Amino acid sequence: MMRPVSRSPLPLVLVLLLALGALNGCAAKKAAQPAEAPEDTGYPQIADPLEPWNRFWFGFNDVFYMGIGKPFSKGYTTVLPKYARDRIENAYSNLLFPARFMNAILQLRPDKASRELGRFIINSTFGLGGLYDLAAADPNMKPQRLDFGQTLGVWGMGHGFYLVLPIVGPTSLRDTVGMAVDATAQPTTYIDAPYVLTVGIGAVGRINRLPEMLDIYEEIKRASLEPYVASRDAYAQLRARMIQEALKDAWVKTGSQPQQ
Repeated sequence: MMRPVSRSPLPLVLVLLLALGALNGCAAKKAAQPAEAPEDTGYPQIADPLEPWNRFWFGFNDVFYMGIGKPFSKGYTTVLPKYARDRIENAYSNLLFPARFMNAILQLRPDKASRELGRFIINSTFGLGGLYDLAAADPNMKPQRLDFGQTLGVWGMGHGFYLVLPIVGPTSLRDTVGMAVDATAQPTTYIDAPYVLTVGIGAVGRINRLPEMLDIYEEIKRASLEPYVASRDAYAQLRARMIQEALKDAWVKTGSQPQQ
């Protein structure tokens, strides 16, 4: 009996990385032209050549979030108490350990890698498979944010350009590739589990985080006259801060200036 050919996302990832490098180079050349350079506001900048397209999806997402996401979120939090949602979040976060561990190593942050490994061991055993985040009881073992888009930024790759994805929301070309790479690091992608299982786990994790995401989104809307610009700027600042922190921790400095 012939074995089915296993799925391998590596060729697609390599193509995306090559495309990202080319487009990032084009964006850098364009940014070097004085006439088109953005104003120096003191805040991280991100190129937005697809602004009309991004604004369309921003509007679509706004309708979706407020018309469908918010009512669903209210029902979800009513049916599932915070205790149950915390258990889901802990288990989902524990499942994503391989991606965070990989990125800590690639960012040359062995302290973060050892912390991730310690968290995974403690929570997977005494925490009943990650349902309980017992490691967080130690202030030095709190959850960490590590992703491949951040890793690319640490190694000098810029955003490329800003993107607003349907439902997902603000991102960039670099960070979209990062999300794809992080997805391949999920255990279900390399143990030959059904594809629907990978999608289902990701969907459950995102749905569980929806209430918090909507709270942040609504706060941005309330505090700004131009929500699209505010959302874009907040995203650029967040990513720049994450990369700056990573560069401070890295054992080997990968560049003198962090790429936003």
